Amino acid sequence: MNLRYFFIAIFPRYSMIFFIVCVSMAMYLYSGGIYHMAIEADGSSSIDINHHVKSYSFSKNFLSDLGRTISHGGHNNFHSSLLFNMALSFAGITYILFYIYLGNLFRGNKIAILGSITGISGAICFIGVAFTPADLFLPPHIMFNLWIFRFFLIATICYSWIIYKSKRIDNKYLIGNAIFIASLIFYILVLMFGPTPREPGGLEFQAISQKFIMFNFLASIIVQTLGFSKLLNNY
Repeated sequence: MNLRYFFIAIFPRYSMIFFIVCVSMAMYLYSGGIYHMAIEADGSSSIDINHHVKSYSFSKNFLSDLGRTISHGGHNNFHSSLLFNMALSFAGITYILFYIYLGNLFRGNKIAILGSITGISGAICFIGVAFTPADLFLPPHIMFNLWIFRFFLIATICYSWIIYKSKRIDNKYLIGNAIFIASLIFYILVLMFGPTPREPGGLEFQAISQKFIMFNFLASIIVQTLGFSKLLNNY
């Protein structure tokens, strides 16, 4: 097995498992608390009683809450943040290697170059989110989070076009990419125009949408590694 096959077809799958395990453990160890500003009917702000919950809420906590050094409940969140930020950093490194070797596979293809540059940029944003916990560095944390999805949208479109034009890759893998592209566009629009966490129902909508796009990220890894492994096997 050569390095190119390993970093394109094998390593991302193990990284996905590592990511799921670390994030699941981080959720279990999260010290509690949610984004606590609630908007009442008259428009005034009040403290949500769920601000003091002792566990992670799938519908009311963001994934980045796991990376906070101090939870919304005011507790030390060291173990959860360590696991989550380690998972994000590892995911970023995985994507960097993936797009470096994938770009090398289509050497000289300008669309592949653009796809790899934007894919690597998105991967760097993953690492950027990990190194800018929301409770310490909120503006850069938000910036990195926003650009993850924009960069990966461009990268996925580029490599989807390459798959479409290639006679060595079954176009059935474009179905998974098309779903991922649609999901990315949806989530980018949610981030830009969706309800804020301070609006009624906004917190739940934003938090669940974030889980939805993360599920699609994980599913896209399976689709892309399967598709490109078929190509590599034909070399």
